[in-house]
Amino acid sequence: MRSNGTAAGRLMAFAFATALLATLGGQAKADIYAYSEQTLSGFTFTGATIDLPNLTTTTNDGANQNVPPAGAAGDSNPTNALQAFIGAPADNPGENSFTPHGVTATNYVRSDVLITPAFTVSTVAEGNLTGLGSSGGQSQWTISAPITVTSAGTVTLSFTYANLLNVISTGALGNETGSARYSFSFSIDTLTSPAVNLFQSAPIDVNAAVSRNNAGTSTQPGGGVVTITSTTLAAGTYQATITGSSGVQLTAAVPEPASCVMLGLGGLAVAGYARRRLRSAA
Repeated sequence: MRSNGTAAGRLMAFAFATALLATLGGQAKADIYAYSEQTLSGFTFTGATIDLPNLTTTTNDGANQNVPPAGAAGDSNPTNALQAFIGAPADNPGENSFTPHGVTATNYVRSDVLITPAFTVSTVAEGNLTGLGSSGGQSQWTISAPITVTSAGTVTLSFTYANLLNVISTGALGNETGSARYSFSFSIDTLTSPAVNLFQSAPIDVNAAVSRNNAGTSTQPGGGVVTITSTTLAAGTYQATITGSSGVQLTAAVPEPASCVMLGLGGLAVAGYARRRLRSAA
């Protein structure tokens, strides 16, 4: 009976070890995807005169990834920062592509931004993560100009927007998170040094975020017209600024050690109980 007990114990230990390795091996892969895009167009501005010769624009973007192919990229330009991209060439959608590349079997992350001569502004950030690690991308822009209010009153900014947020997770690890967001704000400041903020607005229609830390899909599309009216301003010259951004962040961490320890202790307890039963039977 002793030899049978030893054989049974070895078989149980082998089965437990196989199950543990299979569990941990299955947790070594994650699949998380995130996408953020915002396009603003048709800007109109009433109640003040814009000093167009002194209007300034800035765009910048960045991307980083610590899983293969790891790296970082970024650019800045008055109107058209070059796409920041980390990944295989097959996953690169190309410059000024503001449509989803989508879920793939490989790691990639990108961001891009463009202000056209007609002042259509587009931002995008997108990433796909298939293993343990993290990645992120962000694109942002600013348009700023002095404005002159000839008599006390309000100024009104109006524009059309089209947004999309999308996060997809398989929940394979149970310890991964994906998020996507976009933002926009309009502010009016004095021209003094330091500047004093007189008005600021960040409408909910063009400021949003979605995230997931479990299996499933979160999508938030949007589109329409935003109209922003300031508080009453005294006659004078001010600095008006609009700014926006898109961003994604993906993270897949190693499962908590405690879960692996508890699994191991549970297996040892089962093996010990089985051995005692075999000895009692002998």
